[in-house]
Amino acid sequence: MVNNSAIIIITHGSRRNTFVEDMVNLARYIEEKLEVPVFLSHNEYTEPNWRNIVSELLSKGINHIVFALAFLGRGNHVAKDIMGSFGVSEFYKWVKSTYEGKEINVYFTKPLADSNLVKLALFYRVSTAFPQQENEYIEDPEEIEERTMKFIKEKVRERFPYVDNREIEIIARAVYASGNLDIADKIYISQDAIDIGIEGLKSGIPILTDVKMVSAGIRWDKVENYLDKALELAKEMKITRTAAGIRLGLSYPKIVVIGNAPTAVAEVLKIRKEGMEIPLVIATPPGFTNAVEVKEDLIKSGIPCIVLRGTYGGSSIAVSIMNELIRMVRSYGG
Repeated sequence: MVNNSAIIIITHGSRRNTFVEDMVNLARYIEEKLEVPVFLSHNEYTEPNWRNIVSELLSKGINHIVFALAFLGRGNHVAKDIMGSFGVSEFYKWVKSTYEGKEINVYFTKPLADSNLVKLALFYRVSTAFPQQENEYIEDPEEIEERTMKFIKEKVRERFPYVDNREIEIIARAVYASGNLDIADKIYISQDAIDIGIEGLKSGIPILTDVKMVSAGIRWDKVENYLDKALELAKEMKITRTAAGIRLGLSYPKIVVIGNAPTAVAEVLKIRKEGMEIPLVIATPPGFTNAVEVKEDLIKSGIPCIVLRGTYGGSSIAVSIMNELIRMVRSYGG
């Protein structure tokens, strides 16, 4: 905003001091936000009158004035008393005019009644007279998780009545993390994957992740991620950083948890073909390009794995599966 500019807020006016106090606070708020001088004025009943402020500003060389019309509707005060004084009929447009023989550039904001924010504010205030009956919500996080997991496990058990209890726990955790019961049908758990994962954790094998979000969620002390160190290798091999991070990390056998990048799964398969023994892969990367195919290739590879098939996926699901294996180790040793 140029230096010769100011904002004049114009109200209808009132003789009550409380009205003026409220409007002063409004003017201060706008001035602080825009860092432009703001002058509170009124059309009648209360001083200062906007006409006097315009005259004073023009005498000081301030001739670009925004008129913020603090009226609800477009009545005569707006159309005739104020805008009519400048021969202006349009809102939100700079217009050259004259006032008391001096040139002035004016800009008028519309009254407030058609603002959705004003409508919403009025609705909120009126609605307090008609309180709605509120449901009782459970606020204890442990109770929320306990109830939710009980419900999910019941639903999963209905679908898979003959599945091992530990597999039910893993599937239920994935459902809990995704909020989608339909993924229960998409979880693949290879034979002995749970036992191998538990044994690997007990023996101290580290966990390698594709992205930091997965690392951050896993509740285990030996979690590694090499994404920050992977840029040079990624350029050299012309692969993604996540794939390069997996290659850097798999210098010896580790449990691999992939929640984001299908290319990380593809790199695991390449490294396995090169002879690296990989005890377990948890793979839940989502996507419509490569993700479906590469997850199916992982299942066919013979690597012990827990996989969320199809386009479904996400880091939180991978984390939930890994943490369930960790919980098994800590709670009852598998």
